[in-house]
Amino acid sequence: LPGNAKVVISQAVTEELGVITVPSTSELIFDESAGAPITLDVAGMDIQGALRAGSDTCPYETELTITLHGSRPTDLDVYGKSPTATTTYKGISVNGGIISMHGKRHYPTWTRLAESVPIGQTYLLVQEEVDWEAGQEILLATTAIHDSRDWHQNEVLTIDYVVDSPAPGVGSAVHFTAPAAYAHIANSGYQAEVGLLSRNIKVQGAADDSEPTDPDDCSCTSDSTYNQNGGCTTGTWHQNWGYKPCPYTYT
Repeated sequence: LPGNAKVVISQAVTEELGVITVPSTSELIFDESAGAPITLDVAGMDIQGALRAGSDTCPYETELTITLHGSRPTDLDVYGKSPTATTTYKGISVNGGIISMHGKRHYPTWTRLAESVPIGQTYLLVQEEVDWEAGQEILLATTAIHDSRDWHQNEVLTIDYVVDSPAPGVGSAVHFTAPAAYAHIANSGYQAEVGLLSRNIKVQGAADDSEPTDPDDCSCTSDSTYNQNGGCTTGTWHQNWGYKPCPYTYT
């Protein structure tokens, strides 16, 4: 951006851009007066000045999505730096500047189950009253003992509608558009977490180049698992040790 300028984005940017640099004397501002969703696709952003969307007293109410593009360098050192990649890649760095983004508020964003959810149920009861909306996505956390990146029982569900205070001791009943695929526990000792995933301001990686690239080579077909040093070993996984679990075993 030019120096000593306030640049306003008021509509979707249709082209994929490179790294946007906001000088220390400039601001990049997202405007929602048109009322239409705004999308911005970039390789990265270097914020030396200010990046703004809404304010603490005037939250940004419409949809804003910043999508970051680019693959992770293959020669990163232990500090996450590459001797060959550009200084700024696929991220938003703040170098003496300000990021001030205030989206639509929902409360609470995390709560816990008020009762267990069996397989096939299309609603859940939570302990607190929530102001979540139809169409938003929620996370229903796993209560299985075993868990791994490529095998887990976390579920992302889409809200159909919400009923407040449906029964004594229950904050809200959250109904979703598809049934739960797994059972999730709520008892006197532990209750599964439920979190609101949807936000009207999103900063995300592009779907085609954002999968994890760190190694995950162990296979459970031969009961191979990770040890504490990150290498593969064989043996029985147990709590707090860090072995990679096998699906559907001691869940």
